[in-house]
Amino acid sequence: MNEVKPEQALTEMTTQSNIPPSVVVQVNFQPAGEPYHFLAPTDNGLEIGAWVVVETSGGTQVGHLIAWDVKPPESVRGKLKPVLRRATGLDMARYQTLQQRGERLVEVAREELHSLRAKKVKAISAEFALEGDQARLFYTGNLSNKELNTLRRRLASRMNCRVTLHSMGPRDQAKSLGGYGICGEPRCCSRFLTEFRKVSIRMAKDQSISMAPTDTTGMCGRLRCCLAYEHQVYKDASKGFPKLKSRVRTPQGVGRVFNWNVLKGEVIIEIPPDGPRRDRERFRFAVDEVEVIPHPNK
Repeated sequence: MNEVKPEQALTEMTTQSNIPPSVVVQVNFQPAGEPYHFLAPTDNGLEIGAWVVVETSGGTQVGHLIAWDVKPPESVRGKLKPVLRRATGLDMARYQTLQQRGERLVEVAREELHSLRAKKVKAISAEFALEGDQARLFYTGNLSNKELNTLRRRLASRMNCRVTLHSMGPRDQAKSLGGYGICGEPRCCSRFLTEFRKVSIRMAKDQSISMAPTDTTGMCGRLRCCLAYEHQVYKDASKGFPKLKSRVRTPQGVGRVFNWNVLKGEVIIEIPPDGPRRDRERFRFAVDEVEVIPHPNK
């Protein structure tokens, strides 16, 4: 066994004591943007809400610290980059300047897309690394590999920096543009949604929402994110309801289930169940007032 000299042990203890323990924090770069995980030393005096400078794959960036001491997903463990420092006044001034430069990059990109006759492609936004030597441009639409290379080369030449191009979907585009939804409130995606959940037309059907596009689609042209908010509540509440189009026995006679009002516990029945629709009349009954008539084949 090798004997450790006292001077060597003291040096190692001093070195280890100077290594501050770190915690995992969440930082986002846009309002209601997707949060990213970073390592921050616990002795740097940071608090939630602080502006920080972090190291990313695209250079150093200024972001907003939104959560402290969180558990990162398994997929990013061991790959976390550090929080370098609290953003200084100089960092924030440079950040504002680079935002203006990002707007200029979007203008230049639109000019180049016009010259490439890429009419269905739109430059949406751009962001620069704090050093100003590299930028990311976000766009919607489809470009061929040749068009991508041409656009990247022209932008790099005109902006004197390295430019990477990132395609974004219609939901991300609506998120970046902001605005108001049909409810009159600011769009959920721009206000607080950090990720898009899967939304299906079944959610609208389970909630008895009209299938008209104006009632089911948002400004992005996709199904409205809010369809998912109360879907589980409706599913749980409707477990005791008869299926749509099933035949039932009611105080007014035999009819067919036309629709539900889950929140009121009502079933809307068409009587008689068959024949021309103009001859049918609709009644509302409490769910416990109707009895399902079993199908003859069952």
